[in-house]
Amino acid sequence: MRGPWDTTFEHLLLSVLKEPGTGPGNGVEELDPDTPLTCYGLTSLGSLRLGRQLSQHYGVDLRSFNERAFRTVRSLWTFVSENENENENENGPGHTGVAHDAHDAHPQAARQPADGTVRGLADRFLESARLHPDAVCLIDAGNVLTYAEMADQAASLASVIGTGGVVAVLGERETSTYRAYLAALYAGATVVPLSPAFPPERNADIVRQAGVRCVVVTDRREDPVVAAQLAAMGDVEVVDSLVLPSTVADIPATQDVSPDAVAYYIFTSGSTGRPKGVGITHRNADAFLTQALPDFVVGPGDVFSQCHGLTFDFSVFEMWGAWSTGAALLAVSRIQALDPADTAAAYGVTVWACTPSLIESAAAAGHLAADSMPGLRHIVIGGEPLPVSTVLLARAAAPHAIIDNVYGPTEATVWATTYRIAPDEPLPADDRIVPIGTPVPGMDVRVDATGELLLSGPQVFGGYLDPAFDAAKFTQSTQEDRRLWYRTGDLVDRDASGLLHHRGRSDGQVKIRGYRVELGEIEQAASRFLGGARTAALRISDGPLDVELVLFAEAPSVDEPALRRELGRILPEYMVPGRVIAMEPFRLTAHAKLDRAHLADMARRQNDVGPAPVPG
Repeated sequence: MRGPWDTTFEHLLLSVLKEPGTGPGNGVEELDPDTPLTCYGLTSLGSLRLGRQLSQHYGVDLRSFNERAFRTVRSLWTFVSENENENENENGPGHTGVAHDAHDAHPQAARQPADGTVRGLADRFLESARLHPDAVCLIDAGNVLTYAEMADQAASLASVIGTGGVVAVLGERETSTYRAYLAALYAGATVVPLSPAFPPERNADIVRQAGVRCVVVTDRREDPVVAAQLAAMGDVEVVDSLVLPSTVADIPATQDVSPDAVAYYIFTSGSTGRPKGVGITHRNADAFLTQALPDFVVGPGDVFSQCHGLTFDFSVFEMWGAWSTGAALLAVSRIQALDPADTAAAYGVTVWACTPSLIESAAAAGHLAADSMPGLRHIVIGGEPLPVSTVLLARAAAPHAIIDNVYGPTEATVWATTYRIAPDEPLPADDRIVPIGTPVPGMDVRVDATGELLLSGPQVFGGYLDPAFDAAKFTQSTQEDRRLWYRTGDLVDRDASGLLHHRGRSDGQVKIRGYRVELGEIEQAASRFLGGARTAALRISDGPLDVELVLFAEAPSVDEPALRRELGRILPEYMVPGRVIAMEPFRLTAHAKLDRAHLADMARRQNDVGPAPVPG
């Protein structure tokens, strides 16, 4: 019978095989990383025939392989040993983390400075590396790094990047991306994560807006995708994170940075047609982590999933929740994310963060059976309204897990309110959507006369990269209280018990797969292509798994394939409409506004054969 760690060991072997210099290249690179190595005849690490198989079939140099395999397996074995009593742990069957009282935070999470000192992100990582040097820091398929190893590699790369400024990191969820992200922080720089899946023109615009001085690529520059991205950026310094110096230059462990320096920029969809830069300072990030982490029973031996790209601010909790407490971070591939039960079992995940859509998609695909995730102790759900039905799916699969419904815009550093559901706690019976709860410690909320939610507190950012956006989003409450409040654009109401309930948006912003999407950005891009014709984009939803973006154009006809290609060139794929409907003229309401309800009805009536597939 295959145990839950077999998959991990197989990927470890593949990682060792694929390292540069391991073999002469006669077939090693052709191995399919998604195929278990047992299919290649590599049955177990304990096989006495393993070395001969590698040497005879793959041309592997045994001395080089043995050295790499020993280092890698030693790291993982340390991790496994810390969890060997997992089935006897008092926190529930299958728990792979450290045993704590269910109401106590991990000691490291609770040890926050009481004097108001702000810890920068790099300092948080280095503290974990100092306290837990041999603990597993990162699991990326077969690549396993300890905190000490990651700290050394990040310092080495930081010496190449140089100090200060704004540094972009272009890469997916993989070891080299995390190393580059840390290295930039080590160097005292502001990090701008970029996704290779985004159109080159969009990433180039972000690079220009942020004043990026250096782009760290985390894949081979010969890759045509990477080459196209770099070509669009023009004259910018490029650093290859896969090439580490043999000797580290004389650079401090970390650069001293101001608490009010921007730690990272995340660019969100902008209503003007260009992405908006949200700068989160070290003070903002520290405020979030200081209030959030004591609510989680985590530490060395625990595993945080990372299902989200670094361009999505949910990733900040995943990454720094792990690295602030000495836990391991699991880089979850897109395929693994759709099978959370198998992934959690294979890698011992104890903290899973995701959007409601991911849970619903996994359940629809048959990958979320009852009691299939008994080792999970925390499920953090955010990015979209959370239906009660989705909570029931998650609770059935992970009966021992505490579920947190979290809410907050990127501008308020990950989340600002939360609603916690204990494993045996009854769910709200009078509402199909779970409340977004109450504000987290340190954050204040207001609900204005229109029902819009306003936020204030140490997690709220100081303003957009382009200050032209600030006036519409910040307000002062009274003359006596000079405090600034951030307008979220979200409509809420507060029930008799003080819980906040999300009731929609006051503007044209929607959520697609957890990402904020300004419908106006889609409309402006389409209108430019159509020579100025009026357009209207709608998110049509007839259920959690039936979500479609539809674009209407006020024109006699539209070359839909050409328009979709153009939009795909400049917008992320989740913002490209699945259907385009040409009509003229647009119907108006009695108040001379565009009748969007009429357009939505038309989209549903014309949807006889089903919508084109659109992420949602």
